[in-house]
Amino acid sequence: MDINNVIDRMKNLQKFVIITPLPDEFEFNGPVPFDMRIKDGIVTADVWAVTLAEATRRVNDYLNNA
Repeated sequence: MDINNVIDRMKNLQKFVIITPLPDEFEFNGPVPFDMRIKDGIVTADVWAVTLAEATRRVNDYLNNA
């Protein structure tokens, strides 16, 4: 990735709020890569990404691999 791609990506970042059920097998294992709250089995995550799909993927990857 060259510097122009990095700059374009930074200029296009948006904050997305992702709401999803907490997986039953989830355990905290290390740092959380975004702001996250858990209440009554529901995760609310504030994620900086370029697209909603990217933000959703990041949350799902974290929750399913932590």
